[in-house]
Amino acid sequence: MSGLRKYEIDTPQYKFYKEMHEKVDLDYTLKMRKKYSKYDKCKMSIKKALSMMDDFIDPSDPDLDVPNSIHAYQTAERARKRYPEDKELQIAALIHDLGKVLFSYGEPNYSVVGDTYVVGCKFPDTIVYPETMENNPDYFKYHDKCIYEKNCGLENLVITFGHDEYLYGVLKHNKDLHKMTDRTMNMIRYHSLYPWHTGGSYDDFMKKGDEFILKDVLEFNSFDLYSKEDPIEITQSVKDYYDTLLDEYFFGEMEW
Repeated sequence: MSGLRKYEIDTPQYKFYKEMHEKVDLDYTLKMRKKYSKYDKCKMSIKKALSMMDDFIDPSDPDLDVPNSIHAYQTAERARKRYPEDKELQIAALIHDLGKVLFSYGEPNYSVVGDTYVVGCKFPDTIVYPETMENNPDYFKYHDKCIYEKNCGLENLVITFGHDEYLYGVLKHNKDLHKMTDRTMNMIRYHSLYPWHTGGSYDDFMKKGDEFILKDVLEFNSFDLYSKEDPIEITQSVKDYYDTLLDEYFFGEMEW
């Protein structure tokens, strides 16, 4: 397990994050939030979104070179093994990356994948390849100041836009078309915020109750991260199991 998330120089991941960190600042993030706040890109079922992951391999991940759909089932199976009765958690694990359908809209990879971080405040050293943040337009602007108050709460932070925030927004917008709760939706929303849940940054912004979200996200992360070491063969019986669960938790096409 110690071999996971090893980020080295002169790799495709370094090139990816260097570009992301040079371009994704507060202004860009607010622009992307606005662009995807209307949910008018398409209407499709959650199963369709899952099938689209057959055609996507995450370029930011040093541990995966298989289609994202395989990782979806790997993560769900990890959750099922630990919590066989928690069907909602299993579904959250299955769908957690489906916001990556952003790739099909022609968005650059840095608007789709990668570890997220908070904008509008100083960049912590817990960000992957922290030295590349020096070329971010906000590096000096917010080096000694911050747009947030202490204990403002996670939900009030502006976090870089990507597949986490997009899927969270889709689920909120289509709240009458599924049975997912705030607990699992928050796991989805913050699972890529590694500087926070693994690095220990941004603690000053947490309010009472956010510690429970952190606990949930950390456990969820164990399914997400360590499942990458699991077999990549997904049996038909496994697919059928989750197909039935999706029918139970989602109702028809959602607006994306």
